[in-house]
Amino acid sequence: MSLSRALRRLFIDLDGVLADFHTPLVGLYGLEPNALTEADWAQVGEWGLSVPKDDLWQRVQAVGAEFWAELPELPWTQELWAACRAACSEVIVLTTPGPFPESLAGKYAWVVEHLETSKMLIGSPKEACSKPGHVLIDDREGYRKRWEAEGGEMLTLQRPWSPQGDSPADVIAALRGFAARGASPKPAKT
Repeated sequence: MSLSRALRRLFIDLDGVLADFHTPLVGLYGLEPNALTEADWAQVGEWGLSVPKDDLWQRVQAVGAEFWAELPELPWTQELWAACRAACSEVIVLTTPGPFPESLAGKYAWVVEHLETSKMLIGSPKEACSKPGHVLIDDREGYRKRWEAEGGEMLTLQRPWSPQGDSPADVIAALRGFAARGASPKPAKT
């Protein structure tokens, strides 16, 4: 994958990229995260808890804004955020909200606390932010076609539900290389 030389804005997803949404989610169902296999995690990432989405969102909403505000960081969060900021002067968290207002408040609180920024957009569709020179880092390959149709470019972060993506280490290395060379990030495929 190659990206253009013009990187004017870098958008980065929150849940599954910077914040661990999925481990607390399985906890709401009494599942032991360490007992889940890679295939189980792939299903969780694709909303495959074998429960209706309404039930899922009711459980999350019952916890309130705290569910989102207290999500743990992923192991690479701070390193990835620092690499994004080194690669581009305009880094914006771009996240889709849950279907209730508490998710907005909790996500905002998380970003302010963990990333020490308030540069974020909460909404959908993400492709409304896409145009040439705009790059999205997301854990959902499904956004690619719509994002790129609007002229932007996308890096997919590898997760169990997105195995075709680039590893966090490769994305970080590509962003660091871009910052050092002033060239576009190009993750190495492993």
